[in-house]
Amino acid sequence: MRKYLGLALLVALASGCGHKSTGADHFARGLAYYKDGKFDKAAAQFEDALTSMQTNALALNFLGVCRLKEGESETGLRNLQDAVRLDPGYLPARYNLALAQLEQGQAEDAVANLRQVVQSSAAPADSHYQLGLAYLRVSAWGQAEEAFKTHLQSNPKSAETLNCLGVAAARKHEFASAKHWFEQCISADPKFATAYLNLASLEHHQLGQKKEAFAHYEAYLDLMPKVQPREDVRLAMLQVRQDLAAAAVKQPPHATEAPPKPAKPPETPTPPAVAVAQASKPPAPQVDTVAPKPSMATPPLVVTATVVSATMPPPPPPPAPVKKVRIPIATRTLKPGNRTKALVYYNTGVNDQPQNKIGDYTKAIATDPTYARAYYNLAITYADIGQHDRALDNYELALIADPNFTDARFNYALLLQDQGYIDDAIVQFEKILAASPDDASVHLSLGALYARDRATYSKARDHYQAFLRLLPNSPPAHSIRRWLDQNR
Repeated sequence: MRKYLGLALLVALASGCGHKSTGADHFARGLAYYKDGKFDKAAAQFEDALTSMQTNALALNFLGVCRLKEGESETGLRNLQDAVRLDPGYLPARYNLALAQLEQGQAEDAVANLRQVVQSSAAPADSHYQLGLAYLRVSAWGQAEEAFKTHLQSNPKSAETLNCLGVAAARKHEFASAKHWFEQCISADPKFATAYLNLASLEHHQLGQKKEAFAHYEAYLDLMPKVQPREDVRLAMLQVRQDLAAAAVKQPPHATEAPPKPAKPPETPTPPAVAVAQASKPPAPQVDTVAPKPSMATPPLVVTATVVSATMPPPPPPPAPVKKVRIPIATRTLKPGNRTKALVYYNTGVNDQPQNKIGDYTKAIATDPTYARAYYNLAITYADIGQHDRALDNYELALIADPNFTDARFNYALLLQDQGYIDDAIVQFEKILAASPDDASVHLSLGALYARDRATYSKARDHYQAFLRLLPNSPPAHSIRRWLDQNR
């Protein structure tokens, strides 16, 4: 929240330039240091100014903000509280105090101060938005909604506000309204990642719209390619994949569905080293996503008994199932090419129409045969159109080019599992664990694979217990504990 304090200080700066005091020189130097971001030196000057300006709320306001910027939360709060006590009508100090209280978890006090701020005609432009955030923190969903709607009147395209309205509606269990607000947020700002995550969670847990949820989880990850995916998001996507796969099994044989996409989206290109100007308005703080409902336990498989006539011999036992074995591409030496030129084709593929992506990535690979990410994106593109063998080939090539490419190995294992190459999938998951023993999603996948066979129940228990140690309160935890109790 500290990044919002500077915004309010602009108001203070404009309103306080006319103040006269015997410590004016110290105060002026303090302002100069503040503008340069030297908050420790600015604080020293404001303290010197206060020795001769004992009742100056303006200096206390700036001193409080500097202390907060330096991480001295308690001292900064006291300075701002002193400023408000000295001059209850000094709006910038009250506004800064409210934001600091909100950051320090004192949401009720923040609500009280922001309610006074919004009554002033000189209130900062985002006062109702901040009031809405404070109401969310104290679970006053209806009042939060009113505050956000008031802010929306003057900022109809504010993605932060639209997203927060979705959160408030979801907390009120008005799920259709929440979906509307999240969709409006995405329409206003297609790159607002949090809205995709909130919408996916809503569709997954409250609306039961699994396909839509998977697409929005994927869009969220696609917008954050350089950030390690949150473990709960990966697990949610894995759960949706399993639900979709289970639903597909229940369909009549002639009703085929397009295969779900892999759990991780294609990698996006690295942007060129061009400085990006900072937005004039600071970004909104993180808002909690819609709380997921506890996941339901997977129903057991029902085996239909066959009635055998007493006068007829029993049918012969079915043949033993044949295990599918994947014969991977032989290891080969890949010679480096022109990575700069390959990157041009790669970036074109990332932003191109689906029907053109294969050609773009193929050109990138031909230009530089060691370009692992190009193989990876090409594999995902082939999987999307149902050409699974080619997808597997390209995952294997990506791993030849970069054996440490964990995302490629994870997707490769998932696709092997989907195509019935269970033993090969287990090998790939185990390789991931060898490098990353605390990868909870891999423990979950291996637990499910080993739990299919009583001969490997002990291994399933090991992986499920490892998962529970890592994520004891995650949605699958209840079902896993029940399975462990039933299969000791």
